Amino acid sequence: MTIIQSPIIQNTATHLITGFLGSGKTTFLNNLIAHFQHDDKWAILINEAGKIGIDGSLINKNVNLVTKEISGGCICCTSQLPLQIALARLLSEHKPNRLIIEPTGLAHPKELSEQLSAPHWQTALSLKTRFCIMNARYWQQEKYQNHEHYQSHIQYSDVVIVNRFDELNNKQLLINWIKNLNANATIFWQKTDKFDTDFIEQLSPILDNPSLLTAKPNRQIFSLKPNFNATKPITTTTPELQPTEPPFRYCEDFGDYQIIGWQLPKDWTTDIYQLTDFLLTIPNYQRIKGVVNTQTGWQRLNFTDDSVNIASGAEQIDNRIEVIFDGQQRIDFLAYDEKLNQIFYQN
Repeated sequence: MTIIQSPIIQNTATHLITGFLGSGKTTFLNNLIAHFQHDDKWAILINEAGKIGIDGSLINKNVNLVTKEISGGCICCTSQLPLQIALARLLSEHKPNRLIIEPTGLAHPKELSEQLSAPHWQTALSLKTRFCIMNARYWQQEKYQNHEHYQSHIQYSDVVIVNRFDELNNKQLLINWIKNLNANATIFWQKTDKFDTDFIEQLSPILDNPSLLTAKPNRQIFSLKPNFNATKPITTTTPELQPTEPPFRYCEDFGDYQIIGWQLPKDWTTDIYQLTDFLLTIPNYQRIKGVVNTQTGWQRLNFTDDSVNIASGAEQIDNRIEVIFDGQQRIDFLAYDEKLNQIFYQN
């Protein structure tokens, strides 16, 4: 296999943000950017299992921030070449002082950690705290507790951040489950979606020194609050793998899941209420995400099976929608495709 030579960059602080589908990785990443980037130059590498890049559009762009997307599969699997190319370009072209990698929720954290520790990256990258974001509501379902892939995100992390735990009957059971998988993990309980001062003070020293976690209690409680203000130009990059020109649509299997997606021209618009009603009829969806041009402007969609989040966003180069759902129940993709085309209007 071809090996990409490491760029002449030394010890770039590198973090992994892992977590199963719909766990809240993007929310956590947006909070990191808002509170810790300041005037530092950060690079964000986002991996998506689907063929079209959407997650990059859900990131709140800030000062001196560059993003790159690798779409169309897990960067841990098969060929490592897309990961090596993306990393080499980010480091050599932008020279960030911090790199954050957010792999797809279907990724394999063990393999990714091993790849980033390979000899040809040892001088360029300095692997720091690895975060795993965990949705407690999912954990309460037996199919997740016993899922080897779900467990691997816990096993290869330094910090486990548990959210949506308000319905837990016995938090100690969850703590024991995490500790059985990873005795060294530090657990935080996330009460809301925004960082607060207490959590910032707890997180600051461990960003670059995971060993400090051993001196902390295994259970921390924090809430979050917003603190975001972008005042300088933004640097962004295009996805590493781009599909054909829109309109583009696809349906494919990915492990135990099925992924469907659409990329539609920028000047096609839709009614946000009709679109939402349509998307929520798709059975057994694990994650729905998108950026769409609507009658009220551009909107960002981020749905899980227990939350529906719609927020205004910046103008995009085209419309993008992607759905990941349990592949055991097959859907009539052509029927959904026809319906979606009916609710978009060509201006």
